[in-house]
Amino acid sequence: MKKTYDANNLESILNYSKQLEGKTLREVFNNEVLENMREEIEGNKGKFGQILERYFFGYECNSDSEPDFPCGLELKVTPLKKLKNGTLSPKERLVCNIINFENIINESWEESSFLKKNQNMLVIQYIDPLDKNIDRLDYKIVKVFLHNINDDFEHIEQFKQDWNTIVSKIKDGKAHKLSESDTKYLGACTKGATALTSLRRQPNSEELAKQRAFSFKTKYMKSLI
Repeated sequence: MKKTYDANNLESILNYSKQLEGKTLREVFNNEVLENMREEIEGNKGKFGQILERYFFGYECNSDSEPDFPCGLELKVTPLKKLKNGTLSPKERLVCNIINFENIINESWEESSFLKKNQNMLVIQYIDPLDKNIDRLDYKIVKVFLHNINDDFEHIEQFKQDWNTIVSKIKDGKAHKLSESDTKYLGACTKGATALTSLRRQPNSEELAKQRAFSFKTKYMKSLI
């Protein structure tokens, strides 16, 4: 599919992305593209978002500290689940950027790497069905919208408090004791294939700490439905 949006313009990206609402990947792409993506999408839950990055938006998945689009917009593709009563609920937390233990202790909330990367998001929500016999190409995308955390006046102060709680623990040399139960909306979730390979050095302590990433906890994700 041709990239027909202006990567420097939020509204252009949103309008282009709205084509996805109410559709499945099978309905969005032609047969040739579907064949190319089939092997990629099987066996990896994160591949749904990577497929959209590569085939819909036309850029490769990366772990840059900069937002995905040059206009300062970060793409986040996240699954929902349908409950027995028919309502939708977040299936999982929304993982954001890796926490750099060494650098973050010198940051302020207002100038934080977290806000730089994640304050302005393009959120794409899709339904991950209970029936795993359903082909991932047939998972339905239900909602596409912009979300700016600084405009969420109801929750922004709690986010700031959560961020400061996490950073204070790291400053105290207690990154190895971080827990998602420490905070309300912004979590510090473990991130890495195994506990041994994801251990990292931390400031003010000789103790190695598990690699962690900021995440929107499911309690907050409910407010985005």
